[in-house]
Amino acid sequence: MKQKYTITVSDVEMNVICEESPETVEALVGMVDRRMRKISAGGKPCSKAEAALLCALDYCADKIKTQRKVKSRESRLSASESTVEELEAENEELRKELEALRKKA
Repeated sequence: MKQKYTITVSDVEMNVICEESPETVEALVGMVDRRMRKISAGGKPCSKAEAALLCALDYCADKIKTQRKVKSRESRLSASESTVEELEAENEELRKELEALRKKA
C-alpha cells in the first residue's frame, strides 16, 4: 500500500509517495543524503541541483556496472548448466556401456 513520507535530503524537504516501508525509505534517504553531502563537500563547490545530478549519475553508473556483472554471471551459469547436462549425458552413456560389458562377462 502506498504511503506518504516527508523526507529531507541535503536540507531540502519534500513529500514522496511510495510502497516502501518506513525503514527502507529512511535507508534510501540516508544513502542519497550522504552521497550528496560528500559530492558537495568535494573540492569544487556545486549547487544542490548539480549535486543531485551527480548523485543520480553515480547511481546510474553503479546500476549499469551491476547489470553487466549480473549478465556476465548469468552467461557463466548458463555455460555451466550446459556443461553439467553434457556430463550427465556422457555419464549415462558410460553407464550403458558398463552394463553391456558386465552382461558380456
